[in-house]
Amino acid sequence: MADPPAEPLLADLRVVEVSRGIAGAYAGRTLADCGAEVILVEPSGGHPLRRDPRTGSGDRPLFAFLSAGKKTVTGDVGALAVGADILIREWDDAPTPSPAPDVPVTVDISPWGGGGPWSGQGRPWTDFTLQAECGSLRLRGVPDSYPLMAGGHPAEWVAGALAAAGALAAVRGGARARLDISLLEVNAYVTNLFVDAMSALSGASREPVVMRRRLTPSVEPTADGWVGFNLASAQQLQDFLILIERPDLLEDEELLTHTGRYAREKEWTEVVRSWTRRHTTAEILERAGLLRIPASPVHNGMSILDDPHTVARGFYVPDATGAFRHPVVPFLFDGRRPEASRERTPENRPRPRTRPAAGLPLAGLRVLDLGTWWAGSFTATLLASLGADVIKIESPRRIDGARVLGGDPSADLWWERGYFFLGINHNKRAITLDLTDPAGLDVLKRMIADADVLLENFAPRVMENLGLDWDGVRALNPSIVMLRMPAFGLTGPLRDRVGYAQTVEQYSGLCWTTGYPGGPPVNPSGPADPMGGANAAVALLAALHRRAATGRGMLVEAPLAEAALTMAAEQVIVATATGTAPGREGNHAPGVAPQGVYRCEGAESWLAVSIETDEQWAALREVVGLPRWREDRGLDAYAGRKAQEDLLDRELETWAATRRAEDAAAELLRAGVPAAVAADPRFIHDHPQMSGRGMFEEIDHPVAGKILLPVIPFRYDGVERWSRLAPPTLGRDNREVLSEVAGLSPAEIDDLVARGVCATRP
Repeated sequence: MADPPAEPLLADLRVVEVSRGIAGAYAGRTLADCGAEVILVEPSGGHPLRRDPRTGSGDRPLFAFLSAGKKTVTGDVGALAVGADILIREWDDAPTPSPAPDVPVTVDISPWGGGGPWSGQGRPWTDFTLQAECGSLRLRGVPDSYPLMAGGHPAEWVAGALAAAGALAAVRGGARARLDISLLEVNAYVTNLFVDAMSALSGASREPVVMRRRLTPSVEPTADGWVGFNLASAQQLQDFLILIERPDLLEDEELLTHTGRYAREKEWTEVVRSWTRRHTTAEILERAGLLRIPASPVHNGMSILDDPHTVARGFYVPDATGAFRHPVVPFLFDGRRPEASRERTPENRPRPRTRPAAGLPLAGLRVLDLGTWWAGSFTATLLASLGADVIKIESPRRIDGARVLGGDPSADLWWERGYFFLGINHNKRAITLDLTDPAGLDVLKRMIADADVLLENFAPRVMENLGLDWDGVRALNPSIVMLRMPAFGLTGPLRDRVGYAQTVEQYSGLCWTTGYPGGPPVNPSGPADPMGGANAAVALLAALHRRAATGRGMLVEAPLAEAALTMAAEQVIVATATGTAPGREGNHAPGVAPQGVYRCEGAESWLAVSIETDEQWAALREVVGLPRWREDRGLDAYAGRKAQEDLLDRELETWAATRRAEDAAAELLRAGVPAAVAADPRFIHDHPQMSGRGMFEEIDHPVAGKILLPVIPFRYDGVERWSRLAPPTLGRDNREVLSEVAGLSPAEIDDLVARGVCATRP
């Protein structure tokens, strides 16, 4: 491995942060981790995250973690921003229309974003009501109970990583820029699992349906705890049946399908659990590893500290005061993590600015995208949307697994109809190369020699078996930046384990705080993948920023699991600060009471209500009008409401049951109460705020036809439309790219096609 850079990658950048929540604070923290000077400007009353919702005190350990490495000050933002490169601002409503300080790159984070009918209307909200508004609430839980929130504010962490990545891209572009990030849109993108696209492709009826169902197999009980599975292919399902000693079920065609297992869920679950309960978690993981079945222990904020893999990678360290433990930086440069950020004294100093021609900030960057599924593909799509020339490379022998998710095997060109693939692969050119054939591998090597970035998220052995580990790639191109995104990293006892979003959600503890009280842990619907993709984009763009000054290439390692572990950081922080690991509380959470989702009149009609302040409670009390609420003065304070939250839930259920959800939400919102209808995720493109801001764009796809698809969930000044190239059909650009980029003649391309090295069908 090469030595790390002599100075932090972003040492020449100054960031001013005016945050109010996790999103803005994590954006500043991750830039500080990469070496930027970050100045946190607090209001005179202190940062909102300082107050611990569990105790009411002003010493929340999460704030200490998120503010580490920053200089915290109070004062005039405009004066402090003089000479800054990036300004991060977080708003309770819409970004202010008043002039911003004179900073080249401004990032605004708000619940609704700028523009659209809800922006600037003072609409009350919480993270919980945003989860209801975006539709994901109705995807989580079990059919015979209420919808469940995802614990731990996952979308806010992803929004922070996106803010940092977008800001670094804008800095690279050199021109003045503003990013506008809507927490509602990020929630929809990272937790809706592209159900909207799936429904459009299938022509789903508008009739209400119950969409809550447990992934199966998923989190299962063992003899001594819990184990998590995620089967992403037919081969893995067949191997799983061998694992649980039921090879006879290989002949049961119904159980070999997702729909069949859901239809016979009770029977199937008993088959699985009758085996898992007879074995310890360690025994199951050892056997699953031999069969390469994605499986994981289901950790909490205490048990993860003793996991052999996190210990081997040194992932948790004491904070500066020794009061708690926290994650280290979740990515590495040339095999080393960035050193702990150093607080610096801010200086007001002018900085020279470049002013290249207007355009997308990553124009001129060439990226070879070997990414698969969501995390790797999302990183590449983010780069492509911001202007990079991204070339997606698939093997005709092993296409991107996202193509088969949702595809109907009986349909013509079924691999072109996978709704996940369509949702996460905008703006790319695409070729196919069989890399097991020497000719295909030789073509890839030619392309590496002239690329800026090589991106992949395979298990480590895949690239190493091809001779394309970092040493092999660097020998072909010393100035390339190679981004590797294996599930568990390039070192440690789990380095060769396969893992997907569900796997690392189980491993990291994200499942542990999502679920019904007293029930099993529940996967929170996929946020680990976009978090991994956005986090990797931050690290990659930081490496490219450094390369612009040195000309030197770099290996960037951004494990999917470590991004998820960062998103679950508060579990470890709270557990080590208090001695108690947070558990599952359904829709209850520290700092809010009452909070829940209540069945209303009509099928699958749910009202979400979330009370954070005494003033909101007083407004709710007046709307609901229960005499008991007026008479019990103990309810006027949070502690009294928290003590009675189960009773308050029952009373709200009774009140909501005879009302239309839309009418009840509108009445509560007018009174200043955070409330929302739990939206149907199948038709979220109809949401007035998201459609008003253009989060969904109509794509004309040669196989799927005209379809509305979500684009990257933020706006960038000057960009009216994100999707310039439709998600590519398999090998769509073979001849163009192989000629233009690889330098092959028509005859050479014909030979590759004839030998099956290149193809447009799997």
